[in-house]
Amino acid sequence: MTYEQTAYSIIVFGCSVALIFRRMRPRLSLAVIGVLLVLHLVTVQELTLFAGAVCLIAAYTTQTQLFAPWRWGYVAVIYVGAAAAVLTSSTPAADTEWKVRLVIAAAAAALVTVAVLAGTVRRTRKARYEDALERAAVLEARQAVERRLAAVEERTRIAREMHDVLGHSLNTIAVQAEGARCVINTDPDRADQALAVIGRLSRTAVDDVRDLINVLGTDHDTEALTRPTPSLREIGALISELQHTRAPIRLHVDGDLGAVPDQVGLAGYRIVQESITNVLKHAYGAAASVRIVVHDRAVDLTIHNTSTGQSQTTRRDGSHQGIIGMQERARALDGTFTAGPDPNTGGWCVSASLPWRQP
Repeated sequence: MTYEQTAYSIIVFGCSVALIFRRMRPRLSLAVIGVLLVLHLVTVQELTLFAGAVCLIAAYTTQTQLFAPWRWGYVAVIYVGAAAAVLTSSTPAADTEWKVRLVIAAAAAALVTVAVLAGTVRRTRKARYEDALERAAVLEARQAVERRLAAVEERTRIAREMHDVLGHSLNTIAVQAEGARCVINTDPDRADQALAVIGRLSRTAVDDVRDLINVLGTDHDTEALTRPTPSLREIGALISELQHTRAPIRLHVDGDLGAVPDQVGLAGYRIVQESITNVLKHAYGAAASVRIVVHDRAVDLTIHNTSTGQSQTTRRDGSHQGIIGMQERARALDGTFTAGPDPNTGGWCVSASLPWRQP
């Protein structure tokens, strides 16, 4: 085996190994290929198909495996090396040598350009695919967060509804029971009416709790609700249930309650209900007034009770969940809510303004 054949075999073996590792160590592999091709140019001094194929693969690899500015630096070296190989290699037809070299140089430059463009297209497609995967992952994570937030919001809503329904019903039942116990011997008819209210409230509370539990087992609230939700139109019936207690409550309505949208009406009903429940719980026996004013795009609620000589600012449970629930209902409608002691009367005052958009 001659020296030239030995060198060619080493070049072929070295380039083959470098091509195997071009994806793991692209810059090192391309550098080794460059050195071996220079050795090929010095020892073989002829253009070979293997050297051309390795040169094209190297040009393709610069665009798929390298980042700027490395890819453009390696491409420039490949163009220079290809031109040097064409200019220094031996060619036939000595009388037309320069024309043949120009044709070969143009063909080599075109092939290298095609390899570079192919690598660029491959890199672009890969980048788009990775971007699509990243966007899909981000979207999936966002949807997971939104599902968790929706679940938390739904649990909070259910807990708030449960608090309002059971809190009002149980407190009213307790008040009615105490009143019936006081008058059962002196006024049997009044005691019978109070017991009837207790029975009605108990059944209503059971139905409300059943509806809320059904909501937890379905995907849509409308599929689970079996009874219409309350609204401000039922405030009169709510207050009439307390007519047999020692808590006189006056109702004043200014405007058409039927013009209030259902969502706003439900929030207003729950705010009035919770406020009356707090009066019965923390200021039993105090006179209370409920004022509802309906405007074109909002409804104003004011619930006020007189003082009983005891402080209402200290809750027995210390959690203030009722006030927090009323604040959240008003905030959900972009409304306002205030609650606190009235310095003029020493009682407690709750005010809320619930707006809505015109259809």
